[in-house]
Amino acid sequence: MEKHRMARALILAAAMSLAIACGPSAGTAQPLPDPPSFASSGNPEFDAWRDDFARRAVARGRDPAVLGRLLSGVTPDERVIELDRRQPEFVAPVWDYVNNRVTDNRISGGRALKSAIGGTLDAVEQRYGVPTGIILGIWGLESNYGEAALNWNAQTALSTLAYEGRRRAQFEGYLLALTEMVERGLADQPQLRSSWAGALGQPQFMPDVYLTTAVDWDNDGHRDIWNNRGDVAASIGNYLNDRGWRRGEPVFTEVNLPSGFNYGHADGTQRSVASWADLGVRRIDGAEWRSDERTLQAQLFLPAGAEGPALLLHHNFAVIRRYNNSDRYALVVSLLARAFDGQSSRLVRPWPTHAGSLNRDQIVELQTLLNQLGYASGEADGLFGSNTRRAVSRFQADHDLAADGFPTQALLDQVRVRAGVAPEPPREPRGLGASGVRELQRLLNRLGYSAGSADGVIGTRTRNAIRAFERARGMEVRGRATDVVLEAARAAAG
Repeated sequence: MEKHRMARALILAAAMSLAIACGPSAGTAQPLPDPPSFASSGNPEFDAWRDDFARRAVARGRDPAVLGRLLSGVTPDERVIELDRRQPEFVAPVWDYVNNRVTDNRISGGRALKSAIGGTLDAVEQRYGVPTGIILGIWGLESNYGEAALNWNAQTALSTLAYEGRRRAQFEGYLLALTEMVERGLADQPQLRSSWAGALGQPQFMPDVYLTTAVDWDNDGHRDIWNNRGDVAASIGNYLNDRGWRRGEPVFTEVNLPSGFNYGHADGTQRSVASWADLGVRRIDGAEWRSDERTLQAQLFLPAGAEGPALLLHHNFAVIRRYNNSDRYALVVSLLARAFDGQSSRLVRPWPTHAGSLNRDQIVELQTLLNQLGYASGEADGLFGSNTRRAVSRFQADHDLAADGFPTQALLDQVRVRAGVAPEPPREPRGLGASGVRELQRLLNRLGYSAGSADGVIGTRTRNAIRAFERARGMEVRGRATDVVLEAARAAAG
């Protein structure tokens, strides 16, 4: 859950700062315990941050002894900083992202786990209302059902990212929560294995989420999201339930759009399914919308633009995004869930792979040019988010293109032209009708190129005259009666 946005961490950090600023109330103050002391890590700047953080954490109420145990011997891990800062040069097309994750191995692994602990998964679904397939989909993506290695100590990863400073308050909040976990005996220090970003266990919970959401399913006194499959499944189910999962409602519905559909409707606006039906939107299987479906709210999503699949996203799709703030992630989870339930893991309409994709540098260029043209796409960061999608859609609508909000090389080329950083591409010549051929023949004869009688018929004499004219004008010699040749002849004849 590397990309997970944890608002609680920011709240923790703010509360910590407030407590330090306000200090203990008069008349009730107790002397604060001394903060722990640490041996030098060899990095004076890190030591200064660590000592200051420990002092503030003790003022916040954290146990100095636990802080001392957690942070002693910790040094910043340059590999963690590298992974955090690394921006992939190429942004995979949505079809590659989906196909590389909805794999036979991941599907068979989920089915095997479902077979092994089916009773537990059924009970978790009954309690929290979250389908087994959704739980398994997240489990498989986050840690390959517990097979993925957790190569970092959480305190090292979190301390490194807090010290690095780009998101200091956020990661200090996580570190405070990790300390509280140990204080309360919820996890032993050797157990705190994590990803490079400090995400814990098989469901990849950040420490603050562990405190509020992890579940002791078997009531053994431990919320063991590292080794206990029941605790893992229940914790994922509890997370989604707590974020608003609606029991029995779908995640998305694949649909067909009518001819001439206004793709500008794919702007994130929520409408009832009945309203979408009034716009001509139909289920991909051709079935009529059921009465219980027609009352559901949904937004139209075109993950690969007008040429690709069209989906109506329901409330539970947004709940999956609370786990990882990515449309692609939520789509993969949903497709895996369908496979675990014995359905197809593929969408009906194929991906438009011929459309290609833009790399990160090209998206930065697209965002920059759109901003210059007055289409607010947000920060030019190379990440194709909702602001950029809306800006692309508005540009497309203003230039009589299908306003699907999907970035392609052809779109970037048009934006470059409109921004004045690329010339207008040459127009493909169009053939002339009989009247146009007659006009061209008359003009060529007037210019001294013997095209024969102006009869509107393109014979050998007319073709030779066109070739001679093209050659004399420095044009590509094609010998065809086209609108380009006609325009050039008009210009030459004055």
